[in-house]
Amino acid sequence: MKKLVSVFLFMSVFFTMFATVGQAAEVIPKLYLNGQLLKSEVNPQIINSSTVVPVRTITEGLGYQIAWNNSTKTATLNHGNDVIILKLNDNKAMVNDQPVQMDTPAAIVKGTTLVPLRFVGEQFGLTVDYKAAVKEVHMYEQSTLPTEPTEPSAPAGLISQVNYNGDSSMTINYEGTVKASKPMLLENPKRVVFDFPNTAYTTLLNGQVEITVTDSTYLQKIRYSLFSSSPATARLVIEISENTGFVLTEDAGQFLLSFMSLSDVPKDSTDTPIVVVPETPSSSKDVYTVVIDAGHGGTDPGAKSITGKWEKEFNLSIALKMKALLEKESKIKVHLTRTGDTYPTLDDRVSFAENLKADLFMSIHANSGASSASGAETYYYRDNSKALATVIHKRLLAATGIKDRGVKKEAFKVIKQTTMPAVLIEAGFLSNTSDAKMLFSDASQNRIAAELVAGIKEYLNVK
Repeated sequence: MKKLVSVFLFMSVFFTMFATVGQAAEVIPKLYLNGQLLKSEVNPQIINSSTVVPVRTITEGLGYQIAWNNSTKTATLNHGNDVIILKLNDNKAMVNDQPVQMDTPAAIVKGTTLVPLRFVGEQFGLTVDYKAAVKEVHMYEQSTLPTEPTEPSAPAGLISQVNYNGDSSMTINYEGTVKASKPMLLENPKRVVFDFPNTAYTTLLNGQVEITVTDSTYLQKIRYSLFSSSPATARLVIEISENTGFVLTEDAGQFLLSFMSLSDVPKDSTDTPIVVVPETPSSSKDVYTVVIDAGHGGTDPGAKSITGKWEKEFNLSIALKMKALLEKESKIKVHLTRTGDTYPTLDDRVSFAENLKADLFMSIHANSGASSASGAETYYYRDNSKALATVIHKRLLAATGIKDRGVKKEAFKVIKQTTMPAVLIEAGFLSNTSDAKMLFSDASQNRIAAELVAGIKEYLNVK
């Protein structure tokens, strides 16, 4: 069973604040586990100056099974090899056959077993964070603790030169270790895209560079830029003519891209490590179904902004603005998981998208953390969602202009249990003065909504 090494030093202050709340009959703090609001018929209470919380609500969220024995007045919690026994009106619990003292005995209110919060934290390996300003208790398992942004590690390689050699070839010079990912072929205009993971450009090549080609049979335009800074990814985009093929070969410190007619591309070359023949993608759909999910809502307000506004307000505003823009697109049918201040459960949101057989799912959120934390991030879970996340994150950064916290993989329920390409965005930090001011600016919201819609259209190839 997990144990916290450190004792919660803030607990005495924490209990005092809660006691004051209880005595003044003010708003009862809400309980969150790993960022999700816990709902229970019984709120946290103050008993004998100790904060007690509904143990079933928390332990079920952690995967425990709980059983009540009415004859012995005991609750037994099971999780793997761990067994905890709580007895009514007894301030000693049995944890794996060892007695553990509690601040106050377990109590039952409206059929719900309440135990001291300190006991919950210590025995279930949770870190507890009380947010006094918004009357919230946030509990985290160690693996889900919010982390401060860290500086990205140095890229393994740097691209130092991108040279067009005239008509049918170009070279990419590099330092360090650089590998090209499998090229992507995109249409309208026809272009081939190379990404170089864990690679950046040297200082001289920083920024987005575009070269218009006028003297080539095969090339029309060359663009290159740093596609992502965390992790570093250099991108090269080449617009090509119809019926153009290419061969990529590598020598020490250099890639050579040779362009030719499709019919001239070698099929069995032993000296060309990468040979790619563009193929026309399958035909697109007539109408795409897109689901936009405004996170939180109703009884779950989400994070509170430093300005006093709630995350649920921001999420819904962006979703409604996106809906208005997407409704103008004849090839997109848009649906919202909520259109007002209501709270669909996470299961409801997943079922909503699945029942519609949606082609794309996007969940809108804003972040919260230390006042110094800033930036935007985009999450995906399944591999079929990574391309969508990459496109959407690029647009999100363009709209917000804040720090790039990267594209990340995480098992959030709404993007894990949906089966279509799905992403969850965290548009900025409501706990940061600058981010919060930007996020609640109407001009910024219009810009965010427009860029996210543009990202959806880019991903779906809707013109």
